[in-house]
Amino acid sequence: MNQLIDPIIAGTHDFVIGSRTRGRREPGSMNFQQVFAGRIAGWLLSILYGVRYTDMCPFRAIRRDALAKLSMREETYGWNLEMQMKAARAGLRILEVPVNHRRRTGGVSKVSGTLRGTFVAGARIVATLVRIAAEKKKH
Repeated sequence: MNQLIDPIIAGTHDFVIGSRTRGRREPGSMNFQQVFAGRIAGWLLSILYGVRYTDMCPFRAIRRDALAKLSMREETYGWNLEMQMKAARAGLRILEVPVNHRRRTGGVSKVSGTLRGTFVAGARIVATLVRIAAEKKKH
């Protein structure tokens, strides 16, 4: 059983996202800014779209036809947030499931591993949030 794809195969959900903050996390696997950003983004999306997200986790599965309807544009750090916002706005059947998360075994994250990476990714994520929220008003 795969907790991400089984609900899609069963036809009960269109978009399934893993939440590292709801799963078991190995100490040091996520830093404060990752957890904080996920909570803030989740709170804002609950206000904008009435959905509950606790993470901007890259562990996700989406029906192919549902993805095509989202007209994704973002190709950098904001892609995951764009998908979550557009999925909520499109009224997709969304499920968030806990996923376990371990520490990186090698290398340094280009996003959370440096102050510069955190700033660049954070700025892009905020820009994506503003762009997609503004698009909401057009529809």
